[in-house]
Amino acid sequence: ADFAKKVLQSNHFITEVGFGEIKFSQETVKALCGAIKSRNAGGQFIKILALRNCFDGGIDTHTLKMILTSITAIRQDAILNLNYNGMSSREAAVIARFLTSNPRLKQLEIDGNRFNDADVALLADALSSNTHLTNFSVCGNSEIKENGRLAFLRAVFDVSSLSSCAASNHTCRLRGLERDISALNRKKKSFCNKWRKIFAMLALSCEDSFINTSLLRGVPSQLIPLMLDKCKTRFIHHDNHRLTDI
Repeated sequence: ADFAKKVLQSNHFITEVGFGEIKFSQETVKALCGAIKSRNAGGQFIKILALRNCFDGGIDTHTLKMILTSITAIRQDAILNLNYNGMSSREAAVIARFLTSNPRLKQLEIDGNRFNDADVALLADALSSNTHLTNFSVCGNSEIKENGRLAFLRAVFDVSSLSSCAASNHTCRLRGLERDISALNRKKKSFCNKWRKIFAMLALSCEDSFINTSLLRGVPSQLIPLMLDKCKTRFIHHDNHRLTDI
């Protein structure tokens, strides 16, 4: 930890920090996170932090909070890798509260941990108020089953109504689920993702015509031409069968 701290303090060309299969104590993490915060405060940003298989049996709450706040205490979007650390429900609650605050975190990887469907429900709820996270990987969490997949799916593509669909998360692309939903939110611009989903919903729910016009009830008449134009320009000109296949 002392060596890493000295290197970070002296070499400002380093923007990525990664450790794998090196076991960390709380004091070691405290020193590392302190060095990262110091760098970020001075405008020499650490953009990527990877702690892969660095903890046995999960990460205690205080340590996890230190890690989360150190890498995101910057003016630029960061990437955090916490793969294979034995994390489960305790950590899910901490991560969910953190994501709810909409931190400057653009990518989060929590592959190969022990999260389950109940944990996913918390994480999925957190996405409703998050607009910075663009990539979220949950590969290899074998206890995430269909209910967990559906919780994530509802967070990014709620088909209960057009308004619910429009209010879904349109920035976060989810990867690693057994039945893939990464076709959602694959565009860089959130408004493109939103319109693709709206038209997919209109088309998917219709059996014998171009779109299901019954879903347009309640939409102000002056907005319908705009919606149809968006559907034409944002959906028809692209191959979007992957959305309707979900």
